[in-house]
Amino acid sequence: MPDHTPSREETIAGFSRLFAWSGAGLLLVFLAFVLVDSLPVQLLNPSWQLRFTNRMVNTALLALLGFLLLHLGLFIEPTNGFLRAKLAIARQWAIVAVFAFLLLVPLQGFATWRVLSQAKGAQAMQRTVLDERVTRIRQAIEAATSPEDLQARFSRLQAPRPQLPPAALSLPLNELKRSLLDELQKTETRASGRISGPAPTDVWALGQGVARVSIASVGFAAAFAAGAQWPGSSLTLLQQLIRQLEILRGRRPRSNRRTP
Repeated sequence: MPDHTPSREETIAGFSRLFAWSGAGLLLVFLAFVLVDSLPVQLLNPSWQLRFTNRMVNTALLALLGFLLLHLGLFIEPTNGFLRAKLAIARQWAIVAVFAFLLLVPLQGFATWRVLSQAKGAQAMQRTVLDERVTRIRQAIEAATSPEDLQARFSRLQAPRPQLPPAALSLPLNELKRSLLDELQKTETRASGRISGPAPTDVWALGQGVARVSIASVGFAAAFAAGAQWPGSSLTLLQQLIRQLEILRGRRPRSNRRTP
């Protein structure tokens, strides 16, 4: 039985459907990656916000390639009404993608600011706790009238409480106070040195993230705007924006051919 040789029209239709279904599959994979990584949703958590913006940018190429493959499928088979209808829907959803990518810019900046603010707030809180504890210990030392009184004052402080070694009880009070105050100063200096805000490398990494996400988001927004289309409009979103800019600059808008 002779093999069936597909006609040119059948081959074109096969490639058209291949590109169209591949495009739809990539769009589905993009949505799956973004949605799964976003669970559980924590809209007010800056760490979640940073993870979401990075996931959107890192997987956006899948969505853009899928969008382009849908166009390529209709370009190969322009008479396919089913593909034309599906592409029209995809172009309308591309408007949502444009604004979503543009919103990633302030979201990334806000989340980065909150992360740095929380780190600085934690640093300030640790310093406050340290200063309060050192002040109480210093006041107890300065107000003590005897080694036994100092031991009693230490016992009334919040844990962890300073402890006087048995040998300290036999020292003259002034010498004991001077020794304890010197040791307290050294301890405060060491503890203060361990309290630090965000490391410069962390700040630099956050700044790089803001720049990367901002530039990529604007680029992807422009790419989707080149194919996004309002229902009933013959121009893409990007073409409408260019036309408005030309009008504002006092130039006559250039004519645009209808998109397929």
